[in-house]
Order: sequence, then structure tokens, then C-alpha cells
Amino acid sequence: MTIDWDEKKALLQEPNIAKVTQLCDELMEKKPGSTVPYIDPVHDEDECRIVSLQVSPGKGTESGFVSHYNDDEAARRATQIYELAELESRYVMPWNAYPWVRDAGMPSALSVQEKTDGLRPFRQFLKINSRVSAIIAHGTDASTFLTLFEKTYHSSLKNSGIKVYKATALGGRAFAVSEAKQEELLAKNVEIYKDAMQRAGIQHL
Repeated sequence: MTIDWDEKKALLQEPNIAKVTQLCDELMEKKPGSTVPYIDPVHDEDECRIVSLQVSPGKGTESGFVSHYNDDEAARRATQIYELAELESRYVMPWNAYPWVRDAGMPSALSVQEKTDGLRPFRQFLKINSRVSAIIAHGTDASTFLTLFEKTYHSSLKNSGIKVYKATALGGRAFAVSEAKQEELLAKNVEIYKDAMQRAGIQHL
């Protein structure tokens, strides 16, 4: 499937994604010279019930987008999960704990400073996507980021009606295992998304 990224750029100001696009622009302004990949406009800030929280923008975001249509293994796995769980893109939205593109060669784990830098943007992101009822944290860093988020804002996501699910990262070392184990991890991720969908009252495709 060939994606026309210019076509997607033309949709970034559409009502279903405009506020998230604006947030990405503001984050780049705050760190001059930085890049925050835009969220693929297949997602919808009014319909979003599930946040798919990754750690930081991966190689595939060279497209200029955080998208499950990107050309990297994590994106391909996200596509598989959405298909197997029968989850429509409009009900889910990806975000990164640290939304800026990191320099090549940095350790894969986020520093405390990077996690801290990502807190306010995530809070703004949740305000835009006000109907979210589940956050799926992919990878340990995404989980510890959410713990820091709750401590910082003295807020329990649970009290806001948001359930946090812990899942494996979709790329990198998490899937550097045997094929059988990969299948097992994928199936577990699908189950988590199905549970989140059921909680949110999302109908299967």
C-alpha cells in the first residue's frame, strides 16, 4: 500500500485532527530546531477512546507522521493489531511520551528530563481527546511515564474514568524473540485492545 504523505499533510487542518496538529506545532516552537511528527489524520480527536502510548518517535516517523502506515516494524504490528481486534482508526490515537524526534544514537530508554518534558504535552493531548477511556502503554518507559504523570498532576487517571493497560513495546527488543513467542505477544496485545474496546463500548468493524 503506497501512502501519499503530501495528501495526508493537506488534511492536517481538518476538524478531526486540527487541535492535535496545533499542539505538535506549538511543541516544535518551544524547542526551536526540533521535530514533532504529526498524528496521521485517519485518527479523530472527537471519536478517540483509546490512546496508544509509545515511548518516542521511531524510524518510521521519517514520513513526518506518527502513523500505523509507516514503514517500520512497530507500525506494521500496530496495523496487525487494529485489524485483528477489528478496531477502526478513528477510535484510537497514537502519542509518544516524549513527542520530539530524538537524536540518533541516544539510549533507547528516556531520561528523567525527557519524561518530564513530555508531561505537559500529554496533559494537553488528553484535554483535546476528552472522550478517552483507556491508555495502552507500550513498553516499560511508557508505563513509568504514566506513573510520573499521575504523581506530577496529583491526578488518578482511574478517577477520570481512564483505565491504564500495560503492553509490550511493538518494536525493538520486545519482539527480538522466536516466531512462536512473537505470535504470543501479538495475541496478548490484541486481547488488551479488545478489552479496551469493550470498556469503551466500541463496536467491532
